[in-house]
Amino acid sequence: MEPPNEPPALEPGPVEARSPVLGFALSRDKVTLTDLLSKASSAWSRDLATWVLAMLLYWLLGFGIPFALNVVWGLFSAFQEGSGEASAAFTAVNVIVQIVMYLIQLVLSAVFTLGIWAMAVRGLHGEPMSVGVIFSQLSKIWKYILQSLAVLLGAALILLPLVLIILLMFVGPVDLNTPMNEIIDDAGGPFLIAFAVLLPVYVYVATGIAFMQAELAFNDDAGPIDAILYSWHIARGKRWRIIGVGLLASLIVAGSAMLCGVGLLFGAPLSALLFGALYLALREGADVPVANTSTTLGRQY
Repeated sequence: MEPPNEPPALEPGPVEARSPVLGFALSRDKVTLTDLLSKASSAWSRDLATWVLAMLLYWLLGFGIPFALNVVWGLFSAFQEGSGEASAAFTAVNVIVQIVMYLIQLVLSAVFTLGIWAMAVRGLHGEPMSVGVIFSQLSKIWKYILQSLAVLLGAALILLPLVLIILLMFVGPVDLNTPMNEIIDDAGGPFLIAFAVLLPVYVYVATGIAFMQAELAFNDDAGPIDAILYSWHIARGKRWRIIGVGLLASLIVAGSAMLCGVGLLFGAPLSALLFGALYLALREGADVPVANTSTTLGRQY
């Protein structure tokens, strides 16, 4: 009697390769200072050479170009005034040049601020790093500029009425000929009192928009105002934590700056990574849309 036919053994098919998950494990409800420091220091030590090169580039271009332009134009202006040829036309040209130099400085600030945030979130996710990441956000320069102008406009709309009220109450009508020392003598005290009274309001607003630039860099779908609103949602209920980590990050920068400034090459990246770790942790679980990270995590370097 022949044995029953057994079904042929199935040959194992190709196994789909799985890439390691390089996500960010912390969330707003599960994060401690120890976790943040561990994440930041790990990313800092892994890509330290890249961070140092990026900081050097930031100093050379981000600060070097505006400084050189200001020196050249300052010398030219001093020559014009010294020769007695300064005129109304030169004054108008000077205003235009100052505006252009401010815009150049704003553009450079956009490039490097967003670029450093992109480096931070990429490093914290364990993605490969290079100095080129700092230039990955060039398409968002206009978002950064509009966001900065929106914040300045909002601050002006809030502060100008207060300034006018204090001037009218303690100084009276003023014009361009009113001596500045007279204004300071009469209104300096009330300004300090108003600032002290409203300081909690300033801190509350500042912590609410603390992540607006990080959101621009991390989330390609966020517009200038969207990033401000998302930052506000991310900060909701976590402001004390933002203040604490922000103070620690500031102490790291201040301490590293005391080492003849050279320490900033190492301290500034650690500070950015620490605050970036807090941003990513608080964003996970916040009432904000899922981020489109094509320019930060989706590119290969």
